[in-house]
Amino acid sequence: MGTENKESCSQRDSAERKGYVRAHRSFNRIWKERDSAEPDILSKILDKDNLNRAYKRVKANKGAPGIDGMTIEEALPWLKEHNHELVERIRRGNTAHLR
Repeated sequence: MGTENKESCSQRDSAERKGYVRAHRSFNRIWKERDSAEPDILSKILDKDNLNRAYKRVKANKGAPGIDGMTIEEALPWLKEHNHELVERIRRGNTAHLR
């Protein structure tokens, strides 16, 4: 390999490392912003009016039962009884075995 090739490889490697460092810093900044924004997003998703709209859309579309087999007709009484627990478990990221 000639001197030109060694120098261009070194320059390219240096530029790639700098690009990686910048991308890594950007990723970390975005990740921190996501973490700080998440509670606000979750609050909007879990807002009572939003959840009611979602339920009404599923009902209007005659939504099929989920993986748990619960029909839309069974969902309303269950949601009324377990709403608080469901919302809190979603906030904590623990929704296993809700039903």
